Amino acid sequence: MSRLRGEKRGMVTLDGITYRIERLAPKTYAVVRVTDDLDVGTFKTVPELRVFAQGIEPALLEMIARTAVKSARTSWVGHQIPDTMPPPAEPKAAADTADPTVGSRRRWVPA
Repeated sequence: MSRLRGEKRGMVTLDGITYRIERLAPKTYAVVRVTDDLDVGTFKTVPELRVFAQGIEPALLEMIARTAVKSARTSWVGHQIPDTMPPPAEPKAAADTADPTVGSRRRWVPA
């Protein structure tokens, strides 16, 4: 019988069976089958997805873990890489068309 060991992250349903995802430690999660409250394994998300099955096939636990990651039931979510391109430069005004008194903070002094 399972007791809530960590922070409850959500539920995942696969083939009509519901599993509870519990966060045990950073990047480490437990999977509990809800129908009989049985621990079926754990998985880690870093550096890659690794599963540790207990009483079910490792392939099934991997499918549960992948579903949990894809549905944002874990703290790891694939984020897009931010755009590192600099913003476009603003067009510069021609030097002879600019009025020196407009927008200037200094007082205009005739030469």
